[in-house]
Amino acid sequence: MKVLIVDDSHATCEIIRRALQQFTYRKLFISCENSVDDALERIELWQPHIILTDWHMPDKSGIELLKVVSATYPELPVGMISTVDDEEQINYAKSMGCAFFLSKPFADSELREILLPIVQELEVRELMVEQETPLREGLALPKTDFLERLMQKNINASLTLKPIRSQSLDESKLPCVMVVYAERGSQKVRVICVLDVYATCVLASSVEVIPEEEAQKAIHMNQINESIMNACKEALAKTAYAFLDNQSKMSLFVRSCKCVNSLHPKLEMLYNYPLDSRIDLCCEREGMAQGKMLIVGV
Repeated sequence: MKVLIVDDSHATCEIIRRALQQFTYRKLFISCENSVDDALERIELWQPHIILTDWHMPDKSGIELLKVVSATYPELPVGMISTVDDEEQINYAKSMGCAFFLSKPFADSELREILLPIVQELEVRELMVEQETPLREGLALPKTDFLERLMQKNINASLTLKPIRSQSLDESKLPCVMVVYAERGSQKVRVICVLDVYATCVLASSVEVIPEEEAQKAIHMNQINESIMNACKEALAKTAYAFLDNQSKMSLFVRSCKCVNSLHPKLEMLYNYPLDSRIDLCCEREGMAQGKMLIVGV
């Protein structure tokens, strides 16, 4: 999840950055800008999920940034971190759409506690009631509710799957796990699934206990170890028969499961697949961040 910090003080930017680096629920990708105009350019190019801005800055204020963002990107939450402590001014900022107001100085834990429900609300916003585009016939793609039932029966009863908005490829998708499903006889590839690190940890922890330290290394230090990979592969293999070849009526099998640590053309191609040939899902367990899955029929 991407957070844009807007503050003319480089020292304050670093203070906020360090606080956010200890946000354990999910890894936050952080960018800093020192003026409103630069921030507006960055918003358009980088498309952050959350903005944290100061109030008083040269040229244009955080309130001016808040007004533009509220009008142009109404779903983009903006929090204000400022030395302002006047109740009337704080209420004015909130009336302009400010998601929260945190007065300086603040404890790092205060910022993380305020951000947690906002991050969780952003996860909820990704959900859809059902797959928006009908899937093309002939693909070996499962029904979401059927795959969910299999996961609850064969992996963990607390697992849930839900359709989400179509995903795009960015730095938050790395590292990821790429899973190839193939026909049993011909070995022909029929489905490719991409799991972000959160989905990988959700599935792995549903099969065996993953120490919190190992999960945090995977999420924050890009270290998906062999134990997590093996448990994730086991979870996927237990539900592979949800992927059915329409001609032979035989289920597919997991041919390979590997970790991907860098962007490459094949990964980009998968995230650009048409909506009638893909399923975008989140997988969740209570107490864990939302994991995202991309399942493509090829």
